[in-house]
Parts: sequence; structure tokens; C-alpha cells
Amino acid sequence: MIRATSSELRAPSREDSGWLSTLWRIQRSTIFSFLRARATAGTLRLAAGVAVVAAGAVAACGSSPGSAAPETPPGGGAGPATVSMATSIAAGGDTWAVVPVSADPPFWEVFARTGNSGSWKLVTPPGVADNGGLVAAAGGASSLTVAVRPSQDLVFSPLARTADGGASWSPGGPIDAAVAASPDAFAADGAHLAALLSDGTVETSSDAGASWSALAKPGAIAASPAGKGCGGAVRVTSISFGITGAALLAGGTCGTSGTALFAYSPGRGWQRLSLPVPGPVVRLTAGMALVRGKSGLAALWRATGWYAYAPAVPAAPPPAPAGWTESAPLPRPGPVLASGTLSLGAAWVLLAGGRAATVSALGTTSGRPQWRLLPPAPAHTAVLASGPGGAVDALAVSGETLTVWRLAANAAAWSQAQRISVPVQLGSSG
Repeated sequence: MIRATSSELRAPSREDSGWLSTLWRIQRSTIFSFLRARATAGTLRLAAGVAVVAAGAVAACGSSPGSAAPETPPGGGAGPATVSMATSIAAGGDTWAVVPVSADPPFWEVFARTGNSGSWKLVTPPGVADNGGLVAAAGGASSLTVAVRPSQDLVFSPLARTADGGASWSPGGPIDAAVAASPDAFAADGAHLAALLSDGTVETSSDAGASWSALAKPGAIAASPAGKGCGGAVRVTSISFGITGAALLAGGTCGTSGTALFAYSPGRGWQRLSLPVPGPVVRLTAGMALVRGKSGLAALWRATGWYAYAPAVPAAPPPAPAGWTESAPLPRPGPVLASGTLSLGAAWVLLAGGRAATVSALGTTSGRPQWRLLPPAPAHTAVLASGPGGAVDALAVSGETLTVWRLAANAAAWSQAQRISVPVQLGSSG
């Protein structure tokens, strides 16, 4: 049993995490309320290592994938979000995974796999409660920036950045508001950062999060010339950088039922862009978009950069220019529960009923990139991710244990590769 007493509710010492020191400087009263609420709930986290157990059992498993409960998307009024914040990111030879574990509400954790290693490591930034969720963006080789969504009494979003694969973290920010509950609510391009807030505001930073400014407040895009065709209603649901850190993309809804992709660049302001496949933007990542079209789910790439095509005229969008690469559609995908990126620009989706699929990377096949339906995902799968040697890993969560299942290239069944026990200690306020 662990109790939080009044003597423990103290200012951080020099030995405490830099995150706690940052939080203390910003909002002392909130931290006191937060710690008391945590003690009452009887849940305290320990910053400790993980126990790893390697195994080699082969399984043919199938059940509904486990993922975090969807939350109301930023802007409100449009129903629950479809895609979980749980995701994976392949960048610079490294793979990152963000998944929820343990209790209700869950703790959110970051796992990393470096290069062609067959092992995953728990690398969650220490010192901040993350029940509200984590939103991450890769900024280069071994680099990841994480925004912590506020929970309980916290009202701002702390940041943490690693440049060594999660071995160490440095605090940044914070963002003085809640980052939206979307896997595409945060973007990074070196020192350039962008955040989508819960109220629909888009904020940017050019100094790695030391300072932030509002690029678009709620209603700004709708009121711009680019939003004229949306009847005064634009709700941003995802953001991503373009080919430079000064150019930003924003995907979202247009009017009551349409969707749109907007681009911002200095000197030009917001421009509305056309896509070769009309339909809702499911995910928007660096260099790729997943769009639900009439024929199914399609992945879109722009080999020469997002900004190599002309903006659409709001009243009559022109045909999409040449140069797009469009995957073959994944027919009748149903709801996309979670999705993320794989090595070389490939992508994955988890679908209802335990179904899972990947789309081949751009330039790795002749003709259009194709979707591949995988064997049924192992029980409690939260995310898929790139594995070593072209394999696909399924990260399944049950209680405080994360099990890594591996599907080797061209294999017909998943093999258990690793188990990680996440250290979460339950206590009582007494």
C-alpha cells in the first residue's frame, strides 16, 4: 500500500524529475489538487524498468483488437472520433508505439524498437500523469516529441523530447491548453512543432516548444477565402507538416458533411487543396493521407511533396494534378479503429472484428501500392508496428502486460516474440 500524505505534497527537490520542476513552476495549486486526486483514486505510478520475457510460441489468434475508447473530436458537435490515439510511428530507422495499458482510465506508455532489433523497450517520459493520453511526433532519427494530454485537474499539456531513442528526456513547453484527443494532433519537423488543441485552435512553435503562438483560432480557417465553400463551418481534425517546417497541412470537415484539406504557408495564408480521392481524411501523417473514398480506404502519397499541386478554387475544385500516387482501395473496410505508419512509408490499419491490413510502401511494388489483409490480429491488439526484417509486430495489452506478436514476411501466423511487464503500483489513500 502506498499513501500520499501532506508531508509528501512538497515542492520538487533538485533530484526530482525536470518535468516535475517545470510543472511546479507553472501551476502549484493544480499539482496539489492533482496529487490529492491521485491519492484518493489510490493509483500511483513508479518510474521503474520493465521485465522482458522472450518466447517463441506460434499462435493463430483472432479476436477484436483492443484500443482506447474513442473520444469526442476537437471542435465538438460531430460525434465520437473513429480512430484511437493508440498508434505507431516509423521514422529514421526507429519505430515508436503509443499504447494504453492497465486501469480505467488507462496509463499511456511509449515503447521503442531501434533499427533492426527484435526487442521493444518501455521508454515513457517520467514524471507526469498521462491518463489523458499521449500524442507523439517523430522529428528525425532517434527523435520523438510527446505531448501529454491533461487529465484530472491539469489544464495544460506538458511536452517531452528525446534525441536518443528514449534513453533520456528533456522537458519542453508546456502548451497552455489541452492538445486534442487525436493521433494527428501533434506534428514535428526538427525544431518546428505544431499542435491542434481541443477547441480547434492550431498553435505552432519554431523553437522546439519554448514558445507558442496561435496560427489559427477556432473559426479562422472557415472565415478565410479558403473556407468559403464550407458554409462557415470548418472543424480541423488532423495536422501535419508539409515539405518544410514553415508549411502546415490541416485536414478536417467542411460544412455539414464534406471534408477538406487546407495548407498554410507564410505569405500565402490558408489555401484549400484538392485530393484525387474525395472523402473523409482518416489519418494525415507526414507525406501520406488515408482517405475513405467511395470504393474503399485509399492511401495517398505525393512523391514531390504536398505542395506540388495547385490549391482548389472553393466554388469548383479543379481535378487533382498529375503526380499523385494512389493505392488500390481496401474495399468495405468498416470503421478504422487505429492506424499508423510502417517502414519506408507503408501503413497499417486495425479494423472491426479483429481484422488488420497493411498497404505496401511507395515504390516497393510495380503498379499501384496494394493492401494486404493480415491473419486475424491477436487478442487485445492495440497497435501494429514495423518489426525487424520486414516483419509486422502486433502489440497486445492485457492488464499491465504488453505482449509482442510477430508476423514474419509472408508468414501465415503470428508468433509470440516478447512480453513486457509495465510497472504500475496500486495503493490506497487510507
